[in-house]
Amino acid sequence: MTRPPATRPFKEIVLVYGLSVGATVAILQLTSLEPLRDIGLTALALLYLVIAVRSAQREPGGIRRYGIHLAGLLEPPTAGEGPAGPLGIFDLTRALRRAAAPAVRELGYAFLVALITFPPFIVGFFFWNAPEQAFSFGLPNAPLSFILAQLLIVALPEEALFRGYFQTRLSDIWPHKTGTLGAPIHVAALVTQAALFALIHFVVDPNPGRLAVFFPGLIFGWMRARRGGIGAAVAYHALCNLLSDILYRGWL
Repeated sequence: MTRPPATRPFKEIVLVYGLSVGATVAILQLTSLEPLRDIGLTALALLYLVIAVRSAQREPGGIRRYGIHLAGLLEPPTAGEGPAGPLGIFDLTRALRRAAAPAVRELGYAFLVALITFPPFIVGFFFWNAPEQAFSFGLPNAPLSFILAQLLIVALPEEALFRGYFQTRLSDIWPHKTGTLGAPIHVAALVTQAALFALIHFVVDPNPGRLAVFFPGLIFGWMRARRGGIGAAVAYHALCNLLSDILYRGWL
């Protein structure tokens, strides 16, 4: 497959990122109005997914090259598989069945990375915030709803856009030669996607502390490159958000 000229993905990245930032700021203004909070967050999640999927569909290799096919969940059904069923329920059931085993593998990989990275993060969180009270463990209110929201409304859309779309297009500009820590990605592409990820958080909330998401962004990007898709990164992203919530509740 012939790679596109580097100038094309660069211009496309600038345009899509600018539109993403502008739309993010505009939509999040709705969240300041309590009745529209959930609607605004859901609209933002859908926007990120639509940008990633539609952009990928325009390119050779489609959503598989962008790592956002999720073991076929986001791909159209294969012709001849059987009837779609009412509202496509049979197609959905077949897609879920195909994705079950890969989902378990990606979740296991996410837990493995969490096992390695969470202990130093907890230590760093403690020394950075210097809590004055003893830790008190507590889960978020409605923990199942919280976890599902982190997976579907936060982690999946952000990973699809930043690690799926932006990281793939940045890799068209900087093709990997030797890889980075065993993952087939150029260090420039890895660092740039994490910087874009951190910058959009800062634009939304101009607090220098928001730039700290650059560092987990590096891990998300490395996982996407290592695994060939965003599945493990989505699960790990949601686990990171859950851990942060637990630490804030417990110490701050």
